Amino acid sequence: MESIFNILVIAFIALIAYWWANQGILSALLHLICVIAAGALAFAGWEPISHIFLNAGAMTPYAWGIGLLLPFAVYLFVLRLIADKLAPDNLNFPHLAGLGIGGVLGICAGVLTVGISIIGAGHTHSGNQILNVQGAVRTATNRGQPDFSVAALWIPAHTITANFFSFLSTTSLRPTLTNPTLASEFPTLDTQALGLFRDTYVKDGRIARTAVKPGTITIQNAILVPDFVSPGVPPMAAYVVRLHFEVTAATDGTNFALSASQFRLVGKVRAGSGPGSGIAYPTAWGQLNQNGGSSMYVFDDKSHYITGVAGTQTLDAALVFPASAFAQGDAPRFLQAMGLRLPFPTIATASTLVDAMMLVMGDQAAAAPVIPNDVPLINPSDLAMTDSLQPANADLNSLPPGVKTKDGNWLFSGNGDFEQGGFRGNKSVVIKGIWASADTRVVRLNMSRGGTSSIDVWNDSNKIREKVGESARLSLVDDYGRSYYPIGYIHVTKSGDRRVTIWLDRSAPFEIQSFPNLSSAGTDELFCLFAPAAGRKIVGVKFGDEWIARADLSIVPKV
Repeated sequence: MESIFNILVIAFIALIAYWWANQGILSALLHLICVIAAGALAFAGWEPISHIFLNAGAMTPYAWGIGLLLPFAVYLFVLRLIADKLAPDNLNFPHLAGLGIGGVLGICAGVLTVGISIIGAGHTHSGNQILNVQGAVRTATNRGQPDFSVAALWIPAHTITANFFSFLSTTSLRPTLTNPTLASEFPTLDTQALGLFRDTYVKDGRIARTAVKPGTITIQNAILVPDFVSPGVPPMAAYVVRLHFEVTAATDGTNFALSASQFRLVGKVRAGSGPGSGIAYPTAWGQLNQNGGSSMYVFDDKSHYITGVAGTQTLDAALVFPASAFAQGDAPRFLQAMGLRLPFPTIATASTLVDAMMLVMGDQAAAAPVIPNDVPLINPSDLAMTDSLQPANADLNSLPPGVKTKDGNWLFSGNGDFEQGGFRGNKSVVIKGIWASADTRVVRLNMSRGGTSSIDVWNDSNKIREKVGESARLSLVDDYGRSYYPIGYIHVTKSGDRRVTIWLDRSAPFEIQSFPNLSSAGTDELFCLFAPAAGRKIVGVKFGDEWIARADLSIVPKV
């Protein structure tokens, strides 16, 4: 299969060269100029255009590929039309000269066209192989770190193209009014495309998330430690960066799987990799563990990934980067995280190893949160552990469009209206309930209006909603102090057509404004759905940063 991909690359380049060799020198030259111009324009607008697609929901996984390839195709088409109008006729050259020079120009155009195509395809959501061609990925021989020694293609069109346009961005096509260039903002673009951008967790043919929308990842803190030492990590100067990941960085909203290839600190880039290169990949990270404390882990194997604690939809992790990659005085300029470029904060003074371990490990010991005594206890009937659809019933043959199931007859995602009661059909097609992973359970929170719930999120008996704002989120808090956010809701309409609307989206933030408005009469019912970790106890309910209820609900593992 690897040979097939190489043959296809050569064949496409040869086909383009053959075509323009037969079109004449002038036509081949004009086409090469059009390819260069279209490529320069496409790379110039790559990031802002990709950000548009990153915010387009279903387009997010493919945003970086589409953001490059679509503009390139449009620019090339328009420029070709202009060139054909300006030079409708060819110039006469000797036939052999036309074939020879036209062929060479065609080869150049073919290499650039194929190279841009590979770079674009390499930035879409897929496995880290293209017909068994991997390129630069994490390897066992390199102890789980990115390996740049692999010769991916016989004709490295992507490398030639990346180097060519990076060179143009610092010379003849250098920006006039700004400083950023393709070379500085997207260094080693060829290795990112093939295939560090896509080098992440793959299981059963499903690849973890590779691209996220802006705002999903934020830098909470960053320090420089001259003498970082930790088990499994050799003594070194290190940058320690603490990151916060929102639910949209998780795969299907169920968990995180983030590799060392998806993060890199970038400074003043120099040739090569490793010390002095200006590019550093993380060697270790710290995060919360399942048992309530924090642990440090090392990126020393291909199977090591940053993952989330069961049931949690957000993640805080601290990454450790070797500072030897940056020459003295050349601090990192930005952190590239899952495609996003995050400006790196200015570090005025060095920190101590104690500071580093506090940042890496976070809160060492989990403890139950302190809830003010005046916070009321929630009615036990308003917070229940149940994965039932009741009062709705559904079967596989009558699911609304877009609603997806998982592990057989369990609702996983989507939204639609369901009937209340009625004939449920054959047991083999009946929807059993709402899906939850083996280490979580589904919990309902009654947030109905009109005094039918012991909590108020409608400003009926208090002004908490007005205080926290419409972008606030409800959350359940367990005895470790960990927060669990909504995965959806069930809206029961008791009048009119008596429908039950179920909305499940495990990757959505579900702010309070995401829920349907209810009449103050309290005729309808609204239940917020959560999936907290099994084995924990829910001790409180928060609305934004405000406690609105105390609770005492043990999340019993499913038998």
